[in-house]
Amino acid sequence: MHLSTQFWRYLLLITFIAVPIVNYLPFFTGGGQRRFADDASTRVDAAGYAFSIWGLIFAGMLVFAALQLRNTRKTRALKRGYQFLVLAGLASIAFVPISMGNDQVLGAGDLLWHLGALLGAYFALRDHEVESKVMHYGWTYLAPSVYLGWISAATVISLALALNQLGLEVAPDTAIYIATALVGVLTALGAYLSLRQDNVYTLTVAWALVAVAVEQRDAALIFWGACAGAALLVGLSGWAWLGPRKFFYAR
Repeated sequence: MHLSTQFWRYLLLITFIAVPIVNYLPFFTGGGQRRFADDASTRVDAAGYAFSIWGLIFAGMLVFAALQLRNTRKTRALKRGYQFLVLAGLASIAFVPISMGNDQVLGAGDLLWHLGALLGAYFALRDHEVESKVMHYGWTYLAPSVYLGWISAATVISLALALNQLGLEVAPDTAIYIATALVGVLTALGAYLSLRQDNVYTLTVAWALVAVAVEQRDAALIFWGACAGAALLVGLSGWAWLGPRKFFYAR
């Protein structure tokens, strides 16, 4: 049975009403303090304040989903984007019980689920932009890009924690070199998507890199690598803002 685009719009809204409720419920029931309490320290950890971006992501996705109910476009790509975003929302809901149990392997699996769903949604929304030329409520498409940008960084952290739980140990110097290489990968992704007219993703990755630099300031190579990466990404975004290129593909 082929479900209509409008059905997926309603399901998307229901999903992203449920996502913040489920994620914040533990803090009101007294279980929130157990989340991430036993996480090990890794060389790709970010400063705690950076995770406040989840509030922006949840609010942005809720606005995006709500305004999509007024969207009259029905391209196949847009419908596919809704389907992938519902999968991402379900991954966010599933992460709550996983985080309460502090199982880093399951957590990494959930983050990979997130990442795969958000990549599928991102490519679908970009295809929709090509098909439709003019995006209805184009500014709301910032939310999926922020979501993908943060999950790109969070997946790196989660995989490091999973490998730690599985007993993979490397020498301290090797851990610093690996972390610096991962900072380079994130910087390259941010730079690539800046050139692809998505500086919202780029600035989200820059936010994550600054948080990594703050947390890893005792390791000069990671600190300066993350600072340089963040500066490059902010510079590219500023260039896009002031230059002839589009700052964001959906505007």
